[in-house]
Amino acid sequence: MTEMTNEALEFAKKILTGPILRYDLYVSNPQKEDFLRIGNELEAASKKPNAIEFDALLTIAADALSKNERMPDWLSAFAADVLLGKQKRPTKRGPEEFGNWERDYRLWRATQEVAKAFGLQHYSNNELSARLTAAEVVSRAANCSPDVVITAYKKFTRIRGWKNTPNSAP
Repeated sequence: MTEMTNEALEFAKKILTGPILRYDLYVSNPQKEDFLRIGNELEAASKKPNAIEFDALLTIAADALSKNERMPDWLSAFAADVLLGKQKRPTKRGPEEFGNWERDYRLWRATQEVAKAFGLQHYSNNELSARLTAAEVVSRAANCSPDVVITAYKKFTRIRGWKNTPNSAP
């Protein structure tokens, strides 16, 4: 492996094992409005969350608590209700619609960050291509198939409303 590949691999591992949402990544991001919109949507969801929203809220609150960071009042209230047993995780019969949401989000985000940091294509539709892609780096870091990373990447790109092409997302 080349030095750049090793550096990209280590970078991907940091992203995959780090907190699921990093507020500091979005402060100077030109898409700050998107992050604020997500925060507003999470605040609204905190009142009566479905299972996925509950898990996302709990993950964000736990991350903030573990780092002794201040949380918005609505998130503190949600965390307190969970800790006091006033709010329980909603249950649903049958398989979870977004069963691998957190894993897929981490793979999508890592692919985005690796592509941006190292100037790599997100993924390639050409299996015979010898060019290194961000999805390949992330798959090595996550110890999974590149197909799993590409599928997760396409899923979250579609959720965001972007066109699914190897270099479509910003």
